[in-house]
Amino acid sequence: MKTTFFKGQTMQTTSPAVSKTDALTSEVMQSFAHATDPRLAQVMGLLAKHLHAFVVESKLTKEEWLRGLTFLTASAAITSEERNEFSLFSDIMGISSMVDVVSQPEGGTPSSVLGPFHNHDSRLRANGSDLTEGQAGDRVWFHGRVVDADGQPIQNAQIDFWQNADNGLYPAQDPDQDPHNLRCKIACEANGSFNLLTIRPHPYTVPTDGPVGALLAASQRNIWRPAHYHVIVSASGYVGLVTELFPEGSAYLTEDTVFGVRPGLVVDFKPCHDAAVAQRFGIATPFLEMSFEFCLAKQG
Repeated sequence: MKTTFFKGQTMQTTSPAVSKTDALTSEVMQSFAHATDPRLAQVMGLLAKHLHAFVVESKLTKEEWLRGLTFLTASAAITSEERNEFSLFSDIMGISSMVDVVSQPEGGTPSSVLGPFHNHDSRLRANGSDLTEGQAGDRVWFHGRVVDADGQPIQNAQIDFWQNADNGLYPAQDPDQDPHNLRCKIACEANGSFNLLTIRPHPYTVPTDGPVGALLAASQRNIWRPAHYHVIVSASGYVGLVTELFPEGSAYLTEDTVFGVRPGLVVDFKPCHDAAVAQRFGIATPFLEMSFEFCLAKQG
């Protein structure tokens, strides 16, 4: 039944189709209500609610639904220990960044996306390590501290660091690179300090040889990310931080395809003439220097 609202306009007052969709959604949400974990019940219920709303609003066809399943199957097929297509899909949809925004604790360094190439098996290296090992690239002395919200150093903090090589590729994309190239874990000093020698990162395209790449192409979207370092900072008693640091002036800072750039994460690379540092690493001056202070929020 329709009721006239204004001349030439009508308002739907009853709809058997809507009634059926609401009933189905309610039934699916209720099916999770008895989960032993209340949070699981809440999350899965809301997921069902909003996925159903998407299907209804978009009037999703069976053909489109099957294409979506094919996309997920292809994503699973290309995912490995070195590459996660589902993580990449989350990134390009802005979901990873939205999780960062809603879960960011007060007072800490802004978080950013993990990316598809994190390796849990990165080697523990000594503080002050040279990661360059003779490869091409502008040398960057990266140093800083890990502190709490009051600016006090955090003892026993750890840095998990990785980046792309001078050719713009990560080891998972380049068979000529050692799997541990330009990545490491470093235990910070008691005063929270850390330092390492690495190279300047470069902008790069996200992987385009899988289903996510095909989706970006079909959508005529930018496939580039600005240059960045990946860093995970952790310490007992503190909320772990997954973030990225972006060189000032890098291309694509304002159009990152995974929406990962945050205020406070864009850093200056400055020429450094410190002879002692140059001698320690066996490099010529000037080299580039980047300093950053990571702030972790306490748990609880």
